[in-house]
Amino acid sequence: MLGRRLNAALLLAIFCLAAATATGAMPAEHANATIRDDLTTEYAKQIIRQSKVAEMKGMLNTRIAPCDDFYSYACGNWHRQNPAQLFGDIMTDTFQLIVKGFDRRLQRLLQSGSMQSELEQKLQSFYRSCLVADVHDAHYKLALQSIYREYGGFPVIEGASWNASSFSWWRTVADIQHKYGRKIILAVDIMADIKNHTLNRVYLGPPDNKQTISILTSLETKSLANYLMLYFGVDERLARGTATKLIKLQRDLDDGSISQGISLADDLTLYSVAELEQRYAELISIKEYLGLVLGQENVPEHIYIYSERYLNKTLKKLQKTPRDTIGNFVIWQLLETYQIDYKPNELRSWCTEQTKKHFAKLTDHMIYERYRSPAAEAEVRSVWQQIRETFRQQLAGDKLDWIANKTRELVINKLDHMELHINSYDNEDFEGLYGELTMDKQNYVHNLQQVLMAEAKRSLRRQHNPPTSLEATDVLSFTPAYSILANNITIPVALLQPRYFWDADYPQALKYGTLGYLLAHEMIHGFDDEGRSYDANGNLAPWWDDKSRYEFEEKRKCFQAQYHSYKYGGARLPESVQQSENIADNAGVKLAYKAYQRWLEQQPPELLQQEQLAGLELSSRQLFFLSYAQLWCDDVQSLFKTSVATSDDHAPGMYRVIGPLSNFQEFSWVYNCSQQAPMDPEFKCAVY
Repeated sequence: MLGRRLNAALLLAIFCLAAATATGAMPAEHANATIRDDLTTEYAKQIIRQSKVAEMKGMLNTRIAPCDDFYSYACGNWHRQNPAQLFGDIMTDTFQLIVKGFDRRLQRLLQSGSMQSELEQKLQSFYRSCLVADVHDAHYKLALQSIYREYGGFPVIEGASWNASSFSWWRTVADIQHKYGRKIILAVDIMADIKNHTLNRVYLGPPDNKQTISILTSLETKSLANYLMLYFGVDERLARGTATKLIKLQRDLDDGSISQGISLADDLTLYSVAELEQRYAELISIKEYLGLVLGQENVPEHIYIYSERYLNKTLKKLQKTPRDTIGNFVIWQLLETYQIDYKPNELRSWCTEQTKKHFAKLTDHMIYERYRSPAAEAEVRSVWQQIRETFRQQLAGDKLDWIANKTRELVINKLDHMELHINSYDNEDFEGLYGELTMDKQNYVHNLQQVLMAEAKRSLRRQHNPPTSLEATDVLSFTPAYSILANNITIPVALLQPRYFWDADYPQALKYGTLGYLLAHEMIHGFDDEGRSYDANGNLAPWWDDKSRYEFEEKRKCFQAQYHSYKYGGARLPESVQQSENIADNAGVKLAYKAYQRWLEQQPPELLQQEQLAGLELSSRQLFFLSYAQLWCDDVQSLFKTSVATSDDHAPGMYRVIGPLSNFQEFSWVYNCSQQAPMDPEFKCAVY
């Protein structure tokens, strides 16, 4: 997803602000310093504030007028400190800073001897086995060999001895998902029925391979060819030819999985298994496939097909693809999980990432326990209550008179039922998740197999457990998210690391411009062009009246035209019908600003003096907008900008600043923009 787009095949119906795969420079961390000085003195507080001033000023380009281009003004020097690289991190942004800070905390703990429980020791053993894994080690290669031979062998290695006649791609990928949970070509997921949360349903659709459709096909091919040569001793010419075919097949499948502008509900169809069995009889036995994944006794009578377009296109594509190519593709995808792939001198960082990936809930919980603050949690919940109350008052007033009264009552009811959760996993049964695992400090492949098989068993048991939504722990570990099916917002513990965006020693303007906006953005997803089709309980049950729906649609079209007019990397942003993210960005910053204004009005004059930062000659309200804008500072390698512009549901960072602020009259007043300024256009888009 190039760092931001959730693959819809997860069927999460979760809306996220941003994702992070790249790295960047990180400011110094205060909370876990080796020497714990007293940070409560007035002198220490001044140092902390001045450090924040230096950080914010370091991003500014004051040669750009704020009213001409506020993004370039706020983030103009970001790329100098956090440059994207063609052969490194193709994208850097502020959310990566949070991720890397959290990863450094985890890495220090994994390298220490301060594990507090047997479960934490297992996690440390996994990490240590990763450190000693070596692609040149005979035991490592034998372990990989035992895995792929379990599924008929690797055609590129077996050559003429590979038995093509006995190979069935759909039976093989079904067996792989059943045992290891790895979803290749097709994916079976189990979660609550989107129309009735009292039932579990099976969903069949595209897998979430997290593979970006890259324009650098030659680099992808070279990388895969080198992998085949290094790991399996494949001849260079054969490796390059095989890699070319596999990358082309991967791109074809990825292209078929993209359904831009189509809502979750519109891309889901409930079918009987008997009907699907008959429809696709010449290409695949859906019933047998489901039986292999779920167990014959667990095949349901009805399932949801997610992205019927993908299913049809994929089955036809594979019917025309040579069996050895499909066989190579399947084994490549299976073994990719076990690949050791790190840059020079970054082994410890890479192994930390792998540990977090496979023990996501436990790592979040155990690191958070070491820096959590009840005061910080209370602060998050307080801001959430203020944001929700601000929106509630707006709904109850006359400013949103385009919403009919009956629908307005239902909107308020859904808002009142919306909940906020801090993703600390305090109530998670970690013993049930990891207690039976046996970790070998010397055998990384064995350990990874144990983890994957345990997770696969848990996933398959979901069919008999109380209905829930799927969890994307890798995504939920760094970005706030709204679950459309649960009608709740989750805040990742990584976001609560001290002094990244807001702090008690910073002006409150920074807290409202970052945390306040993040919460407001996610809240609005419950009422955007997709969220408004789900009721207060998260069930798909359209409840807006025709007039309100029509008025919403007219306002949505304004965003569609506005964002399509923006160019990035030489390409226009897609003219997408779906405007969820843009609606949430625009309404989110407005609601956060209004909540901040309400807070300011309640404060005594002496407290308001602390709402400015010495060294930044900005008012408190100007600081609010600057902190919001710097949330979206990023740098994207130029060759990938077109991909970002055309394939992401989110606008690029610069337009997440320029779009919402140019639509917000208060911004122009706060920065004294003239009516001719680019940041104060005559026509402005708004829904909420």
